[in-house]
Amino acid sequence: MRLLKRILLIVLVIVVVLVVVGAGGGYWFVTKGLPQISGTLRVAGLKSKVEIVRDPMGVPHIYADNADDLFFAQGYAQAQDRLWQMEYNRRIGHGTLSDMFGAATIKQDRFLRTMGLGRAARADYAAMSADERRPLQMFANGVNAFIATHQDNLPIEFTILGLKPAPWEPVDTVAWGKVMAFNLSSNYDGELLRANLVEKLGAAKVKELTPPYPAEGPFIISPDAKNYQAQNANSQFPIPDYQLGNPNLGEIVGVYESLGLRGDGVGSNNWVVDGTKSATGKPILANDPHLGIQMPSIWYNMGLHCVPQNDACPFNVAGFTFPGVPGIVIGHNDRIAWGVTNLPADVQDLFIEEPNPQNPNQFKFGDKWEDAVIVEEPIKVKGVVSETLKVQSTRHGPIMTPVLGGVTKPLALQWTALRDRSHLFESVLKMDRARNWDEFRAALRLWDVPSQNFVYADVDGNIGYQMPGNVPIRAQGDGTVPVPGTGAYEWKGYVPFDDLPFVYNPPTHFVATANNAVVPPTYKHWITADWAEPYRQQRIVDLLKAKDKLSVDDIKAMQGDVYAIPLVQLQKHIIALTPEGFLQQRAMEQVKAWDGRLTAENIGGTIVEVTYQRLLRNLFASKLGADLFASYLSVGSYYHRRVVSTLLDQPNSEWWGEEGNAAVLKRSYAEAVDWLGSQFGDAPGDWRWGRLHTATFGHPLGSVQPLNLLFNAGPIPAAGGASTVDRASFASGQSYALTTISSMRMIVDLGNLGGSLLINTTGQSGQPLSKHYNDMVPLWQNVQYMPFYFDRAVLDKANEGVLVLMP
Repeated sequence: MRLLKRILLIVLVIVVVLVVVGAGGGYWFVTKGLPQISGTLRVAGLKSKVEIVRDPMGVPHIYADNADDLFFAQGYAQAQDRLWQMEYNRRIGHGTLSDMFGAATIKQDRFLRTMGLGRAARADYAAMSADERRPLQMFANGVNAFIATHQDNLPIEFTILGLKPAPWEPVDTVAWGKVMAFNLSSNYDGELLRANLVEKLGAAKVKELTPPYPAEGPFIISPDAKNYQAQNANSQFPIPDYQLGNPNLGEIVGVYESLGLRGDGVGSNNWVVDGTKSATGKPILANDPHLGIQMPSIWYNMGLHCVPQNDACPFNVAGFTFPGVPGIVIGHNDRIAWGVTNLPADVQDLFIEEPNPQNPNQFKFGDKWEDAVIVEEPIKVKGVVSETLKVQSTRHGPIMTPVLGGVTKPLALQWTALRDRSHLFESVLKMDRARNWDEFRAALRLWDVPSQNFVYADVDGNIGYQMPGNVPIRAQGDGTVPVPGTGAYEWKGYVPFDDLPFVYNPPTHFVATANNAVVPPTYKHWITADWAEPYRQQRIVDLLKAKDKLSVDDIKAMQGDVYAIPLVQLQKHIIALTPEGFLQQRAMEQVKAWDGRLTAENIGGTIVEVTYQRLLRNLFASKLGADLFASYLSVGSYYHRRVVSTLLDQPNSEWWGEEGNAAVLKRSYAEAVDWLGSQFGDAPGDWRWGRLHTATFGHPLGSVQPLNLLFNAGPIPAAGGASTVDRASFASGQSYALTTISSMRMIVDLGNLGGSLLINTTGQSGQPLSKHYNDMVPLWQNVQYMPFYFDRAVLDKANEGVLVLMP
């Protein structure tokens, strides 16, 4: 409440300023933090001259003659555009949100500090060599040079909250790496879900609700591309029954979803075709990561160019990184390109620890009691220590029970990002300067967490795929449920890098990934039980096979494809129903006319999707109970569409209940029609998908009115759905507002790098009244693109400003 009052007071002050000094003065108040993009500045800490050339959309390309200045200027440019976002992000990493926002975020800080992302970041940084630390320090120096010279014209969020940013530390960058690892790692909450389901329904029913990935695929590396056979093929292990209490998954998921992390639909698409399938005769590579919708975009687009390029300064690379992070995470250099999607490898296990009845700080391992490490974590609320957590950690990791509502047993989280020293940033910078497939793979040997799917292409015409990351080898069990921590279920090591799936120049002439299974279950190592549903991958593969030669325009059309495979299946069952009443009859006409595409203007798909949501509830809500049903929809989002698709072809399944499948389908359709009529009127022609399926790019301060008018963009109509290639996911069972989106789109033409394309979601700037704050939103909405500038001569003709930094 104090924070809210403060924000409203600031808003009132702004209104008074507008009245007293006129609109011009108010405009200056809000825009005073906008960056200088032209002219010359003297900046302490540089060795030599640096140029920051901004393209017409405000994207900076940095030109420097040494690597130190290159990373210094990268930090400076990011601070110009995204300093507030960087501040917010590092506070998530360190769990210090309450020091900024007040008591409203204590629950989030407790969770983050218990898990220990900040502790792990500090340990990683302490273990780095001087060479590894150097680019992080140079980047931090650039950020701090901006902060030091802009204390009186910081972004408006600092004014509203009464803050001044502390100097940026290299460990802040490492902490954001841990946050992204958490955002993209699996599957401790899935373990809690299965434990809840086992207790409610028994192990057999759990397997029906969380079925194994289809044995027929599709797979990223199909048998006709490369055959992964093993004598000891993997299969999912039996699910044991361990009573944990009653984990409140809604509360747990709510904590990190409030931070924009791990929402429904986190994943991605990427694919690459070689020159034999490309109209250009050279590879074309595409990527669109699916991450939480937010303002500003999670991505920061830029170029890093050494002039001259040599061994001491080897970078000539452009693409996307995260605010607060040096280097380029996704993009291309002058020789190779790469794209990334999430690979949901099971790299998290919950261990049920057995405490010593005589000493609550000791836990059993083997036949001995081991002391837990106790770390004190003081949480500040607006500068004052409010409470001090005493976090217990066993050999497996931190005991998460205090922040897992409803859990009664000590659960320790073992996770690769907390367990081992990470080389993630070293991997990124090595990848940025890789010249060929062998150097690219050498860089990915250092990529430990999060596990990802990398597709590759080079100007010589080669394509490839590599899975990197530390994937545990377990003594027993498959990581799908919590297990005893007394020694039987230990990790024995990690899958060797050379055993991880990869393929180079496959005979299929393409590779595609959509968070689906990488290889068939004949692969000798266990990766995960929690693969994404196969529908996006199947659609991508179908489109790649549909034409002998694919152009850049074909790839653009693929990224905008909104054909919904599981809804088309449901459509056939709905059409078989006999509608009752005039409204149902008119709605049925729209369902019959629907072509399977979830465009923003379509009507039939709206009715089918809403029917699906009602069908979900009618099938499972009463059997699971309200809380467990909600947990299944969120944590089990990889599963429920596959489960329903299976049940549609099993009319005698007991999941249909005594009512039977025809009656349940009919009731679900009737409820969908009634709901749509109540929301949008009794004319089905008005039930356009974009009226309920909307995108709002929300800023952390945009939840407070009237600040939403300043900080947020939207709502706007949005095409696509949870299972379309142009993915636009929402929280099933709640609303149809987007939670996860294609967070950027990129197409790289290896035959003409200058003809490559990209688009971010919002805009380059994080400053609300910058013209580049949300100027990309219409392009993103309509699956349109901007040039992916790389050539200096082309950029010089189009730039909107050149800022020269001098020592």
